Amino acid sequence: MRGVVRGCTGAALLAVAVGCGKKVSEPAAGPRLETRWSGSDTAGFTAPAVAERCDSLDLLEIRAAAGDTGVALAIFRKDSIQPGEYPVRPPGVADTAPPAAAVALRWVARTAVRGFRSDSGTLTLRRAADGTLSGRFSAAVRAVSDTGRLTVTGSFEDVRVRPATRGCTPRPAPADSAAGVH
Repeated sequence: MRGVVRGCTGAALLAVAVGCGKKVSEPAAGPRLETRWSGSDTAGFTAPAVAERCDSLDLLEIRAAAGDTGVALAIFRKDSIQPGEYPVRPPGVADTAPPAAAVALRWVARTAVRGFRSDSGTLTLRRAADGTLSGRFSAAVRAVSDTGRLTVTGSFEDVRVRPATRGCTPRPAPADSAAGVH
């Protein structure tokens, strides 16, 4: 499955009993993420992966994109990212109840961008002697804009963590600590 996105909608499967495919460039050697999903849509892909740490938000984000398809894993921590098992939760719950993880998936379909976010599952994280991260994940995800549901599984390998280069901002101060309010 490496380097190939395969997928068909239910209607297309009924019309044509062969697999749909779109070639995505073969990922170079090095950090990569591979994922597959099934349910209201079925597909998968492999792409180069990056991992960025945002210390002010206690967050590690691992993401991969190939063409118009992308996956992001957010790992929320209390102090530091440690090897082990993280429960996958909805994003709004995962960031308020660390340690936890969240999963997001998106691709462009014929008429819309399809986006999914996690409900439940597990992410297992391993750290190699050289500091790189590898792991596996399995999650139930639901569509952002309709009732579609998927099961997403995947793995990532040899990902080196670096500081976030964009989007990492401090948490806002609590409302009662604003200047002049006590």
